[in-house]
Amino acid sequence: MFAVALRHKIKKNKMKKLVFTMAAILGFTILSAQSQLTSAFTSRLQEVLDSTCKKYNIKGASAAVLVPGAGTWTGIYGQSYSGQPVTKGMIFNIGSNTKTYVATTMLLLQEKGLVSLDDTIGKWIQNQPNISGKIKIRQLLNHTSGIYNFLENPAVNDSLLANPYKLWKPEQLLQFVLKPYFRPGYSWEYSNTNYIIAGIIIEQITGKTYNKAIRDLLFTPQGFNHTIFSPVDTSNDTIVHNWSVALGSTSQVDGNVLPGWSNNALFTMSCTAGEIMTAAGENAEFWHKLISGQIISDSSLNQMLTFIQIGTGPTGHPVGYGLGIFRYIDAINGRTFYEHGGTNLGFIAENMVDTTSGICFSLLTNQDSIDNDTLLLSVIGPMHKLTLTMQTTGIAQTTINRPAISIYPNPSTDVIHITVDNLQGVAKFQLYDISGKEVLQSDIHDGAHAIQVSQLKPGLYIASISSEQDGFIYSQKVNVVK
Repeated sequence: MFAVALRHKIKKNKMKKLVFTMAAILGFTILSAQSQLTSAFTSRLQEVLDSTCKKYNIKGASAAVLVPGAGTWTGIYGQSYSGQPVTKGMIFNIGSNTKTYVATTMLLLQEKGLVSLDDTIGKWIQNQPNISGKIKIRQLLNHTSGIYNFLENPAVNDSLLANPYKLWKPEQLLQFVLKPYFRPGYSWEYSNTNYIIAGIIIEQITGKTYNKAIRDLLFTPQGFNHTIFSPVDTSNDTIVHNWSVALGSTSQVDGNVLPGWSNNALFTMSCTAGEIMTAAGENAEFWHKLISGQIISDSSLNQMLTFIQIGTGPTGHPVGYGLGIFRYIDAINGRTFYEHGGTNLGFIAENMVDTTSGICFSLLTNQDSIDNDTLLLSVIGPMHKLTLTMQTTGIAQTTINRPAISIYPNPSTDVIHITVDNLQGVAKFQLYDISGKEVLQSDIHDGAHAIQVSQLKPGLYIASISSEQDGFIYSQKVNVVK
């Protein structure tokens, strides 16, 4: 009855069906209300969202495009249910994108010295048939454990139908684990069980439920106030209605009003493999902060972005998997991107980070009548193309406040010079790389300044000048060459 499948159709030998599958400038936690995104760009984004969602009969959608150094556009389309349009305040289930959050949490625990990814799981998981205690935590997170994907067991559907209002605990899901696919470390196979076990380990390490542990370690410190585990978390946010073809015989059915059915049973069965609910803008912010090194250390991020080649994606380009994250090489508009989509009953979500520009995309929908590939290639793809063909921001060499400021030469090799006239007091000069990470900082005042950049890698950077008195004053793109 329930075809609850994640989108990732990786071409691989003996591959089984995958289930569940800024302030004003770069690097700030919250994007400024004074967005530098041009109206022409944001209008075209909404047009693309409207036209593509209409073309593919998407029930409802929430989208976000975060441009580092400029701002975030959010757009909505369609209905939550008849008579109730989707609003920007609604949150959506993101399915297996949950895994990226869980892998991030495990890396945070490793940074605290509470666990090592090279620990074997036998310390926490014992006497479980078909689960070897010799498996390493790292092998859970990159899907090389060989553990059977419990959602492929037909008994899961039977249990959901027999217990439609049950709130499942992670340990109870291990009863559905059958014979392993292979010995640990010998191959790659996507398995939701890996992340169920990761959640159990997080609970045992922290002494908290998985939802509280991840909230305390990740959501709250990063200000993700509209990201929850449902239904185990309470929230003032409105969860959009989900529409599924699996619940009806011929058409999409609203899972919120179907007699004898509760979404809560499904969500708790998803738990740390696919339960998180969030808003598109906040999800895009998570991806931006993660990839730009604002959540985990550089060492942790390097581990997360160590990829195993697992096959080819829908465009025939190479695909790799790290720790809770996919990498698609040259796959959309000639760009390489990081990604983790997700599918749950009545929800399909897609997310993408362009590794060249750092622009983040999040697209959340409340239906499962089309697949993740369509969302990624046919909805996010055109949005991404807009970022390559249109002027997205108005920040380039634009004076935002009264002081007269010049930054030169541009391009620069060893030194950039800054001249400032009519500046009141002291201002802060900051230089960010394209991912949003601060690489230089210096106090400046009226007059001339010289900033050494010879130690920086060649590439495009964003220079920002701000002060406590005037706030954001000036921004300019700077190209460093050798």
